[in-house]
Amino acid sequence: MILRKILCFIYFLLPAFLLISCKSISLKTYNLKTSSLAEKSGITVVLISDLHSTVHGKDQSVLIGMIRELKPDIIALTGDIYDDVFPDAGTLMLLSGISNSAQIFYVTGNHEYMRKNMETALNELLSFGVTILSDDYVITKINGNKIILAGVEDPYIAKKKKGYDQNEIMKTAFRQLDDIPLYKILLAHRPENIEEYKKYSFDLVLSGHTHGGQVRIPGILDGLYAPHQGLFPKYSGGIYSHGSLTHVISRGLSIYPFIPRIFNPPELVAVRIEADDKN
Repeated sequence: MILRKILCFIYFLLPAFLLISCKSISLKTYNLKTSSLAEKSGITVVLISDLHSTVHGKDQSVLIGMIRELKPDIIALTGDIYDDVFPDAGTLMLLSGISNSAQIFYVTGNHEYMRKNMETALNELLSFGVTILSDDYVITKINGNKIILAGVEDPYIAKKKKGYDQNEIMKTAFRQLDDIPLYKILLAHRPENIEEYKKYSFDLVLSGHTHGGQVRIPGILDGLYAPHQGLFPKYSGGIYSHGSLTHVISRGLSIYPFIPRIFNPPELVAVRIEADDKN
């Protein structure tokens, strides 16, 4: 009888528990030090990726509340904020709720390019005061510190734009950054292209795309499958160090009813960048 109850729990209740527990947003915070900031006040970056227009709470209240509580200086949208299948309502709720919270920067993901009306999405982003980074960069000032925000188009653009060669475009757009002694952040949807990003003088790369490998088993399996990396992806989510370059990958905020997240809740990421004490 006891064995039967245990088996019933495993078969019926455990899957339900896993699905429910993986719908609440997890907050992941990373603290970085750099000698490239002159002011001690530091910078808080909130990374939002792979929302796919998912709604968290009534009118996106849960996600918006978490973002506001972090008091970000920068909000980085690293692609797939919109979706090519699901309605845009969740995305528009988010943009409306955060539009006055911080400087907001965006790069495309593959699903934005898979849409039929991508131009509508880009115009909506602009209407909310979002800066769209398209194989270019801007210099901005935050808390007394000048920093560089750069962004690359998702490689899916090559299906829409004949002759597009991202590697060559990056050479033209970013090689000159080597001579600018400022803290540099790159927004790039796909983490698997890190070898290309490493060729430039970026201090921090922010990515998404992996959805955390979809299925995780803490301490055993960090990710089962990620787009464009396949099974057991090398970069499924978290923080990675490549010499002087730090790479932070969001596990994403989407919840697909037909592709469950197992031990892999949707994730909001905060990166706190502070001046090195030696400054």
